[in-house]
Amino acid sequence: MAKHPESDKAQKELMQTTAGDWERERCSRHWNLAEGMGVMCFILFALWGVAYPFGVMAGSATAKILSEVMLGLGAAFILLAAPWLHKDTASSWGLGSPGALRRLLSESSPVKRALFVLLILLLFIGLNYINYQQWPRVVKFFNLHKTAMAGWNTSFPGIIGLFLFGGLLSSVIVIVCIRYDNFLSAFRTAMKIALPLFALIVLGALVQRGRHAFDHFTWNAFFTGVFGYVFWGFVQQLLFSAYLGTRLRKAFAPTKNEGSATASGTKIVAGALIASLSFSLLLYIVITNSNGTVLPWQVIPGLTLFLFPLSTLYLRFYFKDKKRMLVATLTGSCFGMIHINSYGLVAVTFLLGIFLSYVFMEERNRNLVALGFIHGLLGSSFSQFFSKGRAGALNVDYGVGPWNVDNPGWETLIFPALCLLFYGGIIVWYFRSASFHETETPRNLLS
Repeated sequence: MAKHPESDKAQKELMQTTAGDWERERCSRHWNLAEGMGVMCFILFALWGVAYPFGVMAGSATAKILSEVMLGLGAAFILLAAPWLHKDTASSWGLGSPGALRRLLSESSPVKRALFVLLILLLFIGLNYINYQQWPRVVKFFNLHKTAMAGWNTSFPGIIGLFLFGGLLSSVIVIVCIRYDNFLSAFRTAMKIALPLFALIVLGALVQRGRHAFDHFTWNAFFTGVFGYVFWGFVQQLLFSAYLGTRLRKAFAPTKNEGSATASGTKIVAGALIASLSFSLLLYIVITNSNGTVLPWQVIPGLTLFLFPLSTLYLRFYFKDKKRMLVATLTGSCFGMIHINSYGLVAVTFLLGIFLSYVFMEERNRNLVALGFIHGLLGSSFSQFFSKGRAGALNVDYGVGPWNVDNPGWETLIFPALCLLFYGGIIVWYFRSASFHETETPRNLLS
C-alpha cells in the first residue's frame, strides 16, 4: 500500500483511495459517493425520465431540448465544477497539463528532452493531417456537419479555418489530454487487457461464422475505426473512469486486511462457470424481451464460453481484493448502463468498464489516452465483427439512448427505472453502513 506524505500540511489535503494511493481531496467520502451516484442518477433521469417518456413517447420537442440542456449542465458540472470542488488534480483524472509537461521537459536530460519535443511535434503534425483527411468525420463528431464548416476542406478561406481548428484541437490533445509521465506503464497495462480481449472477439466471430467472419473486414476500416474509437473512448472515459472512477475510489477506504489468502483454483473455476452461465441467461432474457429480438437458445452455450475467461479473471481479482473489485464493478456498471437500450453493448461495456475502473485506480495506470487505446481496439473490433447486421443473432446495435429505441413502448422504461432504484439504494445503503467504508473527511483522516 502506498505511503502517505510526511508533512502535516500534505496529510490534511490527502485521502487514501480504495487502491491505497493518496490523492488530494477536499470533501468527505460520503460527499464523493453521494455526488457520484447522484450525477449518474441525474444522467439516467434526463435520458429515461425526461427524453424518453415525454420526447419519444409523447413527441414533445420541448422535452428533447430540456433533456439536452440537463445533460449539458451535467457535463459542465463534471468538467468544470467538480474538479474545483474536490481539488482534483489533472493527473488524478489521467490527464496531462501544461505545468506537468513543462516539469517533465525541464527534469529530463538534453537527449530525452529533444526526443520528447520531437514526439510532441510529430503528434501535432500527425493530428493535423488526420484532421484534414477526416474532416467530414470531424465536423460530424462535433455536430457541425450542418454548418458552413462542413465545406471548409474544399473552399478558401475555409481551408485556413480548418487548419486553425485542427491546430487548436491538436494543441489541446498533445498538451492537456496526453499524460506523458506514466504513458508507457499505462499503455502496457492497457495492452494486457486489450489484446486478449481482441483475440477473444476474433475467436468468437470465427466460432460463430467461420472464415465468413472476415467477409466484410478491411484493414482500412479497422484502423480508421481504432483511431475514431480512441478519441471517442477518451471522451467517454473522461466522464466515467476519470470522474465517476475518481469519486467512487475516494468514497471507499482501502481494504484493511491486506495479504489475505486467495481462493483455490477450483473454487474460482466453479464460480466462473456459474457466473458465466447465469449472466448468459440474464442477457438472453433481457435482449429477447427488450426490443423484440429473437435469439435462438443455442447462443447461450456460446455466450457462456465467451464469458468464462472474463468471469475467471474477475473472480481472481475479486478474491485478491474484494472491496476494490466491487467498487470497480459499481463504476463499470455506470459505464454499461449509459448504453441502454442496446443491451448487447450494455453487457460488453459493463464488463470492460469493470477492468478499466480496476486498473485506473492505481496511479501508474491512470492515463486516459492509454485507456482510449483499449476502447479503440475493442470498439473497432466489435464494429467489424459483431455489428451492422453481420453477426446474425449476436449482432450488437451501436445505437443507444432514448432516440434509438427501435420499437418504442412503455415497457422500455422498466430497466432504466430499476437502475435508478439500484443507484439510489446504493446511496441509502452507504449512509447507513459503517463497516464497509470510513467516514472521515480529509482533514482528520490521519489524526
